[in-house]
Amino acid sequence: MIAKTFPVKRPFDVTRLGNQVKEVTFEPDANERARMIETYGLLDLKDMTCVLRLRPWRKDGVAVDGHLRARAIQPCVVTLAPVEQEMDETFSRRFDPHAARQEETAEIDVEAFSEDPPDPLAGRDLDLGAVVCEQFALALELYPRAAEAEVPEAYRPAEEDGGDGAGSAARPSPFAVLAEFKKNSE
Repeated sequence: MIAKTFPVKRPFDVTRLGNQVKEVTFEPDANERARMIETYGLLDLKDMTCVLRLRPWRKDGVAVDGHLRARAIQPCVVTLAPVEQEMDETFSRRFDPHAARQEETAEIDVEAFSEDPPDPLAGRDLDLGAVVCEQFALALELYPRAAEAEVPEAYRPAEEDGGDGAGSAARPSPFAVLAEFKKNSE
């Protein structure tokens, strides 16, 4: 994994996995929950559970399949009122120690509809806290908005074209201006 700072650390020694499948339940304690609230700009984190299923993948890699459930409360981007979001996400990640070496020297070709390349696994420990925090951050609503929230009139876009998209007499379309310019230059 790329070295980043995450609010929760849960190192897992992948050499303990062997050829078995291991199930790990992740529930942040009060301190970890407080760090997640601060890191992700939440008002509260009511519930959070992530069940991770780890299994061997390829020769030296690890596959992690997870099911994340959480109730996060964020501030509305318009009114700052609390907005609750329920998460129920499944995800799959692959970690490969050889990907860490390739990442330093090679370019990765990514196709639009192909699977993501495996994440690098450096050393014996896989930080399950980082895996869960990344998935949690990806599942968070980017612009949470309360149902009753309306953008104040001063911040709304001007309705110059009357809503029909054709433009108004006060401001002609750029193509009309170009056509007039071409006609006058001939």
